[in-house]
Amino acid sequence: MKKALIAVAIAFLVIGAASAQPFAQQNQPWSSQRGMGQMNAQGMGRGNNLSAQSPIILEKITLEGTLELVDSRVAIKKDNKTYFVMIPNRLYGFIDGLKEGASVKIEGYSHEIVGEKDSFAVRVNTLTINGRVIDLSSSAGMMGGRGMMDGQKSQGGGMGYWGR
Repeated sequence: MKKALIAVAIAFLVIGAASAQPFAQQNQPWSSQRGMGQMNAQGMGRGNNLSAQSPIILEKITLEGTLELVDSRVAIKKDNKTYFVMIPNRLYGFIDGLKEGASVKIEGYSHEIVGEKDSFAVRVNTLTINGRVIDLSSSAGMMGGRGMMDGQKSQGGGMGYWGR
């Protein structure tokens, strides 16, 4: 008798757990399901709905300092603030002196990193290292200057790098 009651209780739990699953969403397109690739807040990719936060404000910045690794990311520390520098990875090893400890001057746009105190992300437009000025403003928009299909340049169709 006890075994039968335990088996019935387990059956009810399994049926209850199965009926609580969102099977109705399978008939909807993947992109319309909440949290599945939707841009829930300006400047945010996938993830939680952060619409209650203010939009990301970009500020033009000129920064001089020494490159160092902070949390496995390239950064410049200045005035108790950490500026994470977004230099394309393909440049490391090809530009003489572009390594940890290099003294650089960068110009670009900065914004505060949400959730991290005194941390900023900087998209570099101009990099000056060893007296050499490198313009990066046009190189970050397209991946190799081509889209993914037919070798055609992407013109806002979302096929290029950064969806440009």
